Amino acid sequence: MAQTDSSKPLEGLKVIEVALAMAGPYCGLMLADYGAEVIKVERAGHGDESRHWPPYFNDKVSHYFAAVNRNKKSLAIDLKSPDGIEVMRKLAAEADILLDNFRIGVLDRLGLGYDELSKINPRLIYCSISGFGATGPRKDERANDAIMQAYSGGMNLTGYPDQPPAKMGISVADIGAGMFGTIGIMMALEARHRTGKGQRVDTSLLEGQMAMMANHYTSYFSRGTPPTRKGSSGQGMVPYQAFMAKDDWMAVASFTEVMWAGVCRAIEKPEWTDDERYCNASKRFENRDELIDKLSDIFAQKNVAHWEERMYAEGVPFTRVNSIDRVAEEEQALARNMIRTVTHPEAGELKMAGLPIKFSDTSDDSIAAPPLLGEHSLEVLASLGYDQAAQEKLVTDDVIGIPKTTKAAE
Repeated sequence: MAQTDSSKPLEGLKVIEVALAMAGPYCGLMLADYGAEVIKVERAGHGDESRHWPPYFNDKVSHYFAAVNRNKKSLAIDLKSPDGIEVMRKLAAEADILLDNFRIGVLDRLGLGYDELSKINPRLIYCSISGFGATGPRKDERANDAIMQAYSGGMNLTGYPDQPPAKMGISVADIGAGMFGTIGIMMALEARHRTGKGQRVDTSLLEGQMAMMANHYTSYFSRGTPPTRKGSSGQGMVPYQAFMAKDDWMAVASFTEVMWAGVCRAIEKPEWTDDERYCNASKRFENRDELIDKLSDIFAQKNVAHWEERMYAEGVPFTRVNSIDRVAEEEQALARNMIRTVTHPEAGELKMAGLPIKFSDTSDDSIAAPPLLGEHSLEVLASLGYDQAAQEKLVTDDVIGIPKTTKAAE
């Protein structure tokens, strides 16, 4: 039996996060949750913009900030100050990774771009997450989750045919870019193991969205026509969508002929497996509107619990369409430790989604609350060799921000 490792997979890595809102901080969250020391660089006196987005836990901590900034340290700093830039250069000299989601060129103008920092630390992996990518005619434009869902084509695929395009309920463009940033960093680390050198990692909300629509692009190129909005259904499979039962919404997802036969038995229409209109996936797709109307009429006659029992018995993928409050109490989610509680020094207990990846030999038992603005500023300065007098001067000069109750380190 393998011995459990009390350390986390990324322990020993130092990350500088110069990022706001969701995309960059989500990437930083993935690294922090799995053991990296993530120092979140924030504007002194104000912090990450998302600190100010309601609703709040006990009027103290923004839900949005709490969602993606646990397990991090906060360094509050004025990057318009030469002394602030010097602190950043010292940090970069000993860091493994720098992560940013500022507009392209912002950090370069501050002397903190990849070209400059790689000179003082050739092993540095520098990950930039932007709206449109670091090159191309739109590289300088602003973008956010809603804008990129629209620009990338994803919004045009979301919703019902007779309704306007809809934004997905989750921040899929931001979180997708954050995930691809994390993957890119892991790849660059593996390359560094072989070469000893860091490199720049460049990804964007646009590229993340296009990559996530992989099958929609191949559908377009194979058929010659772009896919269209189809509500909760799949683009090519029937039935593969939400239906209204007598008492609530439910989802049925049949994507093989065996599953389709199971659906037919569950609804007591076994003859449909041989019906020339529905006998294979292509026929069901051709006659989808007629078939969905018939299925909708049948499903509306019984409660969700009835269909759940029938579909499970036939091995057909099925679920009630859950709201978040249901999922937060769901036995499977709790068994997987996907609702976590942390204690914040001002707001008390904060509940949030847990860590999505588990390991056989490492633990994810302990997580830390999102930091106060500048909570770790003095700790970071001390680690860089600033003595107490130097720390106090930087605080007095408003280069470094700290919580009001914090004192300089001895």
